[in-house]
Amino acid sequence: MQQSYVLTIRDLFTVRQGAMVGDHAEVAILDGGIEIDRIKISGKIGPGGDGYHRKYDGGPGLSAKLLTKVGQITFAAI
Repeated sequence: MQQSYVLTIRDLFTVRQGAMVGDHAEVAILDGGIEIDRIKISGKIGPGGDGYHRKYDGGPGLSAKLLTKVGQITFAAI
């Protein structure tokens, strides 16, 4: 059985010398706590707004964990 998810990342940026610049994030996709995939995202996603959405297809019951200190994620079945 296949399940579709949406990964949303927000606040992907760093402030350097008073300016907001892009950064990178790594997200582990987990099946029962075991990493089965890793997604790397780079760019600038400022505060507020809807963030960046990316579809992910996999098995049922997957979860995601942000591995970097920059950004915030949600991972939800659709």
